Amino acid sequence: MKILVTGANGMLGSSLCGLYQSEHEIYALHRDTVCYAPSKANYSVDLNNEVKLGEIFDQVQPDLVIHTAGATNVDQCEKMPAFAYENNVSVTESIARLCNNVSTLIYISTDQVYGENPNHSEESNSLLPINEYGKTKYLGENSALKHALKSIVIRTNIFGWNIKPDRISSAEWIYHTLKDGNEITLFDDYYFSPISSENLGAVILQLVQIDFCGIINIGSPTSCSKYEFGISLAETFRFNSELISKGSISDYNFFAPRVNNLNLNTAKIAGLGIHLPDYKSSLKNFKKTKPD
Repeated sequence: MKILVTGANGMLGSSLCGLYQSEHEIYALHRDTVCYAPSKANYSVDLNNEVKLGEIFDQVQPDLVIHTAGATNVDQCEKMPAFAYENNVSVTESIARLCNNVSTLIYISTDQVYGENPNHSEESNSLLPINEYGKTKYLGENSALKHALKSIVIRTNIFGWNIKPDRISSAEWIYHTLKDGNEITLFDDYYFSPISSENLGAVILQLVQIDFCGIINIGSPTSCSKYEFGISLAETFRFNSELISKGSISDYNFFAPRVNNLNLNTAKIAGLGIHLPDYKSSLKNFKKTKPD
């Protein structure tokens, strides 16, 4: 299968390239001078350049397109709403149009689209995202579903290792802080359903294999607070969990508004017979996949 991955130098994109490259033809899109992810061919391209993007699609003719790229910094999106719209909505529409009815499109969305709506299931029709990141990712979902006949929208919250030297994820930050023996404060009133990038990658192929289309939540069936996640990470790597203190999200002055409960209802994917690992199992995989 020919798989085209956008954002190939990002945390998820690079993980998917590495996970799939032994059995599939991987074509990586990135915006840097160097591609850090393994691939059969890679292209440095501005995804806002529709002409260049179209040329790549014509050349590769992908069976599957996994769109992981986008503006993901929540506070930056709030400060620069036009930038967020361009990268999360306009680019997605261009890619979806290129997929049309030929390529299957995987659009990586976020748990932030649920916002203040207490119903965090895919059947919820009145989403209430409260920040520009959530709003533009939701609009990106609509573009994917409207313009790509075969599309899968994945609402998730991932963690993993970055392949690009100048990037660090929140899980990596926790790891390095505890490894260095430094104290850290994590929210005990902010809940989410995290899954490792490699575990998500395995589930994506299962959805493709059963010809699933539509919206699906993918995350830990058991939600946790940031504090609980940190404690489990410490236990997984045998770090000193006493270095972790409890904090409250209400005490932190984020630029963009946040809700404190983003747990995902995973009943739909369970009904498809697809097993999702809980966050503790994902952390074991996180340890297993740690770069040398």
